[in-house]
Amino acid sequence: MQTDLVIVTYNSASYIQRCLDAIRTYTPSDYAIIVVDNGSTDGTMEYLQSFPDIKLIQNGRNKGFASAVNLGIVNGSSETIVIMNPDVFVTKDWLPPLIDALWRDEQTAVVAPKLINSSNQLVGVGTNMDWTSPYFLCPNEPGILEETRECLAVNGACFLLKRKLLDNLGLLDEQYFHYFEETDYCFNAIYCGYKILFCPDSTIYHEYYPNPEREEAIKQYWVHSEARFNRKWSYQGNGIVAKNA
Repeated sequence: MQTDLVIVTYNSASYIQRCLDAIRTYTPSDYAIIVVDNGSTDGTMEYLQSFPDIKLIQNGRNKGFASAVNLGIVNGSSETIVIMNPDVFVTKDWLPPLIDALWRDEQTAVVAPKLINSSNQLVGVGTNMDWTSPYFLCPNEPGILEETRECLAVNGACFLLKRKLLDNLGLLDEQYFHYFEETDYCFNAIYCGYKILFCPDSTIYHEYYPNPEREEAIKQYWVHSEARFNRKWSYQGNGIVAKNA
């Protein structure tokens, strides 16, 4: 089954080479790479232009993550879609377990891997039905989060979608410039009767570390997106999602 790998870049020169190298080393051959660049000025574009096998889409300016992801999705054709950040580094045999989990059940709409950083801390573990993220930033030790489970939402750094569900679920909500896009998509999928899965049979590196200075600089995006999310959705517990009037 061919797979579209959609990557959004914005001044990602320090990561994108390692990201692409890992994809080419560890991914089965039947895939297409689609990169949407949001106006990079650090050499990211020049580097990407050297690869004729990459479908490169230039936004010219930063239009936000959701808008760029959607542009990448509509420029692909594969039934399986993987959304990836440029600071995600895949590992051996990463993709087959995710594809299997996605397509095993018709009611599954989203699947995400276990994400760890290079310090072996858990940074993407799925959101529990009680709206908590278990073991976040804890060491990735044997016996922790080893079972596939149903979640409320997953980390947007890497997750899989089905193209055939886009007619039902739509694309990402472009009113979110940064943050909550993936959570919104997951809530919409649950609202429409689908499932979200965390699949730890696939482990991928994502270089996330707490950074108070950076987080303060982009706090405005979090505040704006959180407010939109709360206006749009309510969680009633036990996996029940309601759309606000």
